[in-house]
Amino acid sequence: MFSSESLNELAKLYVKLSNSKCVGLGEVPDQLRNYLMSGDLVYVGLDNNLCIKSTVKLALELIGLGLDVELVSKSLNWRDFESLVGEYLGLNNYYVIKNLRFSNRRFEVDVLGIDQVSALAVAIDCKHWSPGYGKRGRITNIASEHRAKVEELSKGCRQLLSKHRLLSSVEVFIPIIVTLTDIVRGYVGGSFVVPILRFNDFIANVRYYLEALTEGSGGITNKCFDRV
Repeated sequence: MFSSESLNELAKLYVKLSNSKCVGLGEVPDQLRNYLMSGDLVYVGLDNNLCIKSTVKLALELIGLGLDVELVSKSLNWRDFESLVGEYLGLNNYYVIKNLRFSNRRFEVDVLGIDQVSALAVAIDCKHWSPGYGKRGRITNIASEHRAKVEELSKGCRQLLSKHRLLSSVEVFIPIIVTLTDIVRGYVGGSFVVPILRFNDFIANVRYYLEALTEGSGGITNKCFDRV
């Protein structure tokens, strides 16, 4: 649909819109403006500017066109980054709960995705770190803390059932850290560390990744799982 030159122009426009939310109509080539308008991704503001409707929706659109996931994600703030992760889960037929608090609100999981078919749930912390943030020791500590937090979620699961009944359909919680960059990845500190670039593939094949661990300790058994 777009030439490589047009895609580059679209990427530059996305960065501008992400930062300022609106740009002058004259700054946008007709082809790009018509495409964005037809997809209901932008609107014309009162000052005759072209304004973004949803940064996350536009990000998904650009990724679908072939733009680099990491490049697109860099222009998202941390809330948008969490929303992008949630959108990916939804596209893979997960039921999504955002900002789940538990244990008297002392702990929070950024995004919880429940797959009722496999009875698996991914418990995700999103880390929108800068490219220079890549010390393995620091990430290992954060991953270990996240696993401990998900273990607390399993222990206190029954307290959440009145509001989130689907938690009883989860047999295993999988602790995951989703990062912006690809500096550290794999099974680290008891959690899966997954760069956003590889997240969609990971979710599509999560059971394979879980079963591939020789120690078999990747998942956390849900203490409020109801087999009926």
